[in-house]
Amino acid sequence: MSMTDAAKGASKAGAAKGASKAGVAKAKVFGGGCLCGAVRFEATGPAGKPHTCSCRMCQRHTGSLTASWVEFPSDRVTWTGPGGAPSVYRSSDYSSRAFCPACGSSFGAIDDAPVVALLLGVFDKPGAIELMPKSHSFKGGRPKWWHVEAKAE
Repeated sequence: MSMTDAAKGASKAGAAKGASKAGVAKAKVFGGGCLCGAVRFEATGPAGKPHTCSCRMCQRHTGSLTASWVEFPSDRVTWTGPGGAPSVYRSSDYSSRAFCPACGSSFGAIDDAPVVALLLGVFDKPGAIELMPKSHSFKGGRPKWWHVEAKAE
């Protein structure tokens, strides 16, 4: 599947944002990638809306009962790997799900907002305190025996 304009736009906008201005404090850069390494990214912080979600769409997208996400404006995400931007599947009228075309790893969602919502598992350092979920969406979508706990240590 080829990438949509959303993925292309996020990649180009992120590359244009890469130049920093002298005298401005450098924002934290979070890196990550897929299983095979073909698709990699750099996301310039701060990370927004760190949360978990148990809605049915997230469950099917990730194969997990709960997805852990963090959001960045699309102009703060640069696709850096040799495979370029991920492939996408249009999952709703406002968002596309992103994945590696070579190994199938899920990256998250590229929204029309324009926001790139990245799954925490694709980050090189998923345990970074800045990525810790602060809320849980669609708790009713998880089985009653499944409990999500997020505590800073």
